[in-house]
Amino acid sequence: MLRDLRINPFLLLIGTCGSVLLSCYLCFAETPAQLRNVSLKRTDDGIEIFLEHSKPPIDIKSEKSEKDNRLYIYIQGSQITFKSYQNVPIEIPVKKNGVEKLVFEEKTDFKTSSRSVVVFVETDRSFVYNVDSQWKGQFVRILVSPRGEAPPKPIITKKEDDFKRLKLIRKAQDKEAEEAKQRLKVFADEKRQQLLQQENKAKIEKIRSEAKKRQETAPPLEKAYEKLKAQTEKSELSSVREEIMEKNLYKDITMPSELKPVMVRSGGPALEVSSLDDCVAVAIKNYTPLQIAKEQQKLAKFRVKEARRAFYPAFFGEFNTTEGDTVTEPYRGRSYGVRAEQPLFTGGKLTSTLKKEQLGELIARGNFDKVKQDFIFQINKAYYELLLGKSSLDYLKALKQKADEIILSVEQEFKIGSATPEVLLTCQSFYNQVYFQVASAEREFELAKLNLEKAMYIDDLNIDKLDYNMKYKKINVDLGQCLDLAFRNRTELKILERTIESAKYGEDIIRSEQMPNVSLIGTYGRSGEAFSERELVLATEWSAMLGVRWFLGGNTLETGYKQDKVSPYKVTRTDTNVESKTYNAKFSFWDNLAHFTKQKEALITKKQAEKDLQEMKNKIRQETEDAYYSYLKFNSQFSLAMNEIAFRRKQLEIIIAKRRMNEASAAEVMEAEMQLTQANGNLKQALSGINISITALNRAIGVINYFN
Repeated sequence: MLRDLRINPFLLLIGTCGSVLLSCYLCFAETPAQLRNVSLKRTDDGIEIFLEHSKPPIDIKSEKSEKDNRLYIYIQGSQITFKSYQNVPIEIPVKKNGVEKLVFEEKTDFKTSSRSVVVFVETDRSFVYNVDSQWKGQFVRILVSPRGEAPPKPIITKKEDDFKRLKLIRKAQDKEAEEAKQRLKVFADEKRQQLLQQENKAKIEKIRSEAKKRQETAPPLEKAYEKLKAQTEKSELSSVREEIMEKNLYKDITMPSELKPVMVRSGGPALEVSSLDDCVAVAIKNYTPLQIAKEQQKLAKFRVKEARRAFYPAFFGEFNTTEGDTVTEPYRGRSYGVRAEQPLFTGGKLTSTLKKEQLGELIARGNFDKVKQDFIFQINKAYYELLLGKSSLDYLKALKQKADEIILSVEQEFKIGSATPEVLLTCQSFYNQVYFQVASAEREFELAKLNLEKAMYIDDLNIDKLDYNMKYKKINVDLGQCLDLAFRNRTELKILERTIESAKYGEDIIRSEQMPNVSLIGTYGRSGEAFSERELVLATEWSAMLGVRWFLGGNTLETGYKQDKVSPYKVTRTDTNVESKTYNAKFSFWDNLAHFTKQKEALITKKQAEKDLQEMKNKIRQETEDAYYSYLKFNSQFSLAMNEIAFRRKQLEIIIAKRRMNEASAAEVMEAEMQLTQANGNLKQALSGINISITALNRAIGVINYFN
């Protein structure tokens, strides 16, 4: 019976062809052709429309409507890839040779789940057309002529037609093969990078797990930092690194040369500040050089009082009591009196000294203002750097939150196959950049806070209530006005000018020693002596002396005239002289050579102050110009940043809209977010630079709050 069973070859061929056709139909039904290229070309009679699909669609039909001058072309099994909105026709205005517009619309049959594309051409009058499809509709050419007759088809033989179609097919196949080859190469490179990342990630996880195990048995982190700090202060950093890196735990990791800054806290409550004025007020109280400058100012005031006191007589009170024995019997004595000394002529020394000390008081006051201005500038700079660090950190944290959402959605899309490995790796690369920027911004913020605490001389600072909004400040002044203000108000110039004048008075003081210095010295009192068994009688005694001291070329001449009256009641006195007049003279050789040294020092001090004054003028000019042009630079950066933010914000909105329409990748969205964040960071940097430049300009002209 099996021998009688025969298979008809014709039926087998029909069945095979039916299976192939059914498979092709199912393939086309499952994955519609993608309409990916549309081009227009003007001809002599009308226009030529060329449509290109990714593969042949199921069927193409054309229909002409004479009433509304439209040509309808129905492409079954096709899908539009360049559509802008869902379920909204795409209208292309043409206005060429009588053709008004082209409309592309995608339709879906919900009963059969098949898609089709409807293309209709609208003209301003009646027309003729010709539709020519190649490679089963993958390449469709539509000739529309609103005037005259339809352009005739080229007369070609069947052999030439087949050769032309075969050439187009081979060209399309070669193109697809080249694209597949490039995609395969890109995929291989991406896969290789992905495997390397997975391997590195596994190593890092292994190191982290081992470090976690060691950390559980190790002392707390605070004690480790204290130990590290204590040993670092003793220059034992190398041994500390060896202790940290023992047992080859971190054999693949290089120990960083700079650790995260740790400040030893006092343990008390943190100082709370809410504005720049609070920071300045607290810092001024804790700034030791400012307190020293204040004490120097008080010292200068006392020196002025001392110099003024030298114009008046100097009084000395004296009281003596004596008890002793003579050859025969004991005795006792008592004396008291007042001594006064009044300079009569000093060659201008007292006047020059007073004026010099008065200038010293002004110099001390100017030094106090200078120290205060420099210190306030440092506080302002540290404050605005802190605001910049906080603003940058906030922007980057917001960006990281958005990046987390984007990378999560891309990973989900990659799992279901709607995102390519290239998009996933690009997003991961952007995410790693954002993560690194956030870590860097956190470190910069901590360093900025530490710098402000260091400038304020405090251990811990509470900045929770600090206003981080920086205001835009604009000043209307030119460079010439700033230089004029600087040369009129700068404290350093006034200090050096007064130093030069003080040096001149110092020279006058040295010069006054070359003239005779005359002074009057007088005493008045009562004194007396008596034996113990007799009455003690006190008698009046006085003396007057006119002294002269004169410097003569390194030598000193001293002379004087004295007249005195002493008490006659002196037990120990052997003569009877109770009143006398004395004239004496003394000449000292080379005892005042220091005079020449003082004279040379005064000259050097004046010359040095003159040189410093000229250098300070150049320095002030440079500082003023630098602060002024820095302000102009940051002001221009502010304007550019504002324009860039507007542009980046609009760009982000467009890319997000394209992303919703599947025309932009998640990597482009993340890149646009990063560019917008960078633009915001540039704006904050410009604002910080403007405020610091204005503070530097105030410091350069010598007035703290001149430009508010």
